[in-house]
Amino acid sequence: MIRIENACFAYGEKVILDHFSLALETQGITALQGPSACGKTTLLRILAGLEQPESGSISGISPKNSAFLFQENRLLPWRTALQHIKDVRPRNSAVDPGTYLELVELAGEGGTLPGSLSGGMGRRLALARCLALEAPILLLDEPFTGVDRERAVRIIDRLRSLDRTVILISHDEAVLTGADRVLELEGPPLRCK
Repeated sequence: MIRIENACFAYGEKVILDHFSLALETQGITALQGPSACGKTTLLRILAGLEQPESGSISGISPKNSAFLFQENRLLPWRTALQHIKDVRPRNSAVDPGTYLELVELAGEGGTLPGSLSGGMGRRLALARCLALEAPILLLDEPFTGVDRERAVRIIDRLRSLDRTVILISHDEAVLTGADRVLELEGPPLRCK
C-alpha cells in the first residue's frame, strides 16, 4: 500500500494539499480523474519525489522504486526510438529493448527519429522509455494524450500484464474504463470526491 498522510503543499499562496491523506493499492492500475488544475499532477510529482510536501508523510514508494512519465514527451531529437529505450535500460536487464517498442505498438520504428513520429507516436515512445526503466511503480501523467482510444485500451491491457503498480492521470473515458479503479478528485486544495 502507498500511503500519504496529512500532506501539506503549496505553490506560494496557492494551497494544493491541505492535510491530505490517501491510501493507494499497489496491485493493478489506478486512474486519477478530476478537473484541470485540481492538483493531480502535483500529487503524482510528490509521490515521485519531484516535490517535497511541507509536512506529512509518504510511505510505500520512493524515487528508487518508481518511474515518472511527464506530461511532455521530453524526447531527444537526435536519438532514434530504439536509442531512447537503450539509454535508460538497466545494464543487467535480459529484456530485448525492442520489446518496449512492441508493447506500445511502435514495432518497426526503432530507427526513427522523434521528429518523424506523429504526436501520438511520440507519446507512446515516451511511455515505452518510461517502461524500460523497469521500475515496479509507474507514475504516468496523461500517458495517452494524442493516442487513439482503441490503441490506448490495448496498451493498458499490456501494462496490466507487466505486473507493476500503475498510477495514471487521465480524462479519457476509455482509459478510465480500462483501469482497475478510478479515484475521483477535486480541488484545490485536493480532496477525494
